[in-house]
Parts: sequence; structure tokens; C-alpha cells
Amino acid sequence: MKVLAAALLLLCACRLQAALVRREVLAEEAAPPAKDDFFTRHFQSFSDFMTKDLAQKLQVEELRSQAEAYLDRANKQLTPLAQELRSNVLGLFSSLLELGKGKGEGQP
Repeated sequence: MKVLAAALLLLCACRLQAALVRREVLAEEAAPPAKDDFFTRHFQSFSDFMTKDLAQKLQVEELRSQAEAYLDRANKQLTPLAQELRSNVLGLFSSLLELGKGKGEGQP
């Protein structure tokens, strides 16, 4: 009796395993076209972006000329301020040195 129950259980397990394998095979056959379609669409959109949109957005030469113009303008505006700051700092240090010398000469 135990042998009969074990054989019946083994037969049921094999039948379920076979059904599961058939479902996996059917699912694998249906899945690749969806994956190919997915990758094809994304590759096509990436290709369109790289060839059309990106080239228009970057415009490297225009950006470079704008950056150079901005730096030239900033340099022209900041040069007088830097020279004035330099002269003020030098005047401050010379005043501090003279003040230190004057106090140093007054004390023995």
C-alpha cells in the first residue's frame, strides 16, 4: 500500500513538473519579442537624442564664445577694483608700519 501511495505521489509530482516546464517554455518563447521591441525602442530614442537634440542643445562653439565674452567682461570690470584694493591694502600696511615705528621711537 505504501508503495502504491509513493508511486501515485511520484506520478503527480512528475505531471506537475512537466506542466510547469511547458509553461516556462511558452513564456520564454513569448518574451523575447517584447524584450527586443523594448530595447529597439529605447535604442532608437537614444539614437535620435544623440543625433538631433543633443547637437542642438550643446552648440559647443556658441557656448565657448559666450563664456569667453563673459570672462572678458568680468576681467574688464574687476581689474580696476583689484588695482584699487591693492593700493588700499598697501596704504594700510604702510600706515601700520609708520604707526609701529612712531610708537617704537617714543618708548626707550
